Amino acid sequence: MHLSIFAQHAGNDIAKGNEAYRKGNYSSAIESYKNALRQEPENNTARFNLANALQKKNETEQSEKDYDEIIKSADVNSLKSESNYNKALAFVKEKNLKNAVDAFRESLKQNPSDDDTRENLQKAINELKQQQQQNQPQPKNQPKQQNQKQQKQPPPNKQMMQQKFNELRNQEKQLQKKLQSKNSNGDQTEDW
Repeated sequence: MHLSIFAQHAGNDIAKGNEAYRKGNYSSAIESYKNALRQEPENNTARFNLANALQKKNETEQSEKDYDEIIKSADVNSLKSESNYNKALAFVKEKNLKNAVDAFRESLKQNPSDDDTRENLQKAINELKQQQQQNQPQPKNQPKQQNQKQQKQPPPNKQMMQQKFNELRNQEKQLQKKLQSKNSNGDQTEDW
């Protein structure tokens, strides 16, 4: 009987937190979600909402810890996928693109059909490559004319980008099919 009362109070706190979140009162939402977690520490809904509210307040380090906790304990792939996705967005906000790419990839493993994640992964990869190219020192003996030619190249057009995106999507689908067929062929043992 006491457990159901705690669950009911935790649900009330989550509802209060959700209302505060919708109104943009993230501090109040954070407190409500923390209250729910004090009553029910394993409540991943409260933890997920808390992490989202923390992220809105730019408390990304703590939100990442909460997302990690959900990823470790959740038994639902959609919740893990959303946690990885939001964690990746926090990394992007911090300009930590390497970790963002990793988190987007983890999200895709749990939800391979999520086009938003796939698109954001590609953006993060492109931005990471650009960042790495900017950080590389240029050879001193390289002629300036060659440098200028590289800078004057026109940006890729929309049609070309769409074609590349479609190629990546097809490669991803083929990889998923291979993984699925490998898993269905390889899991011949029973779990007792």
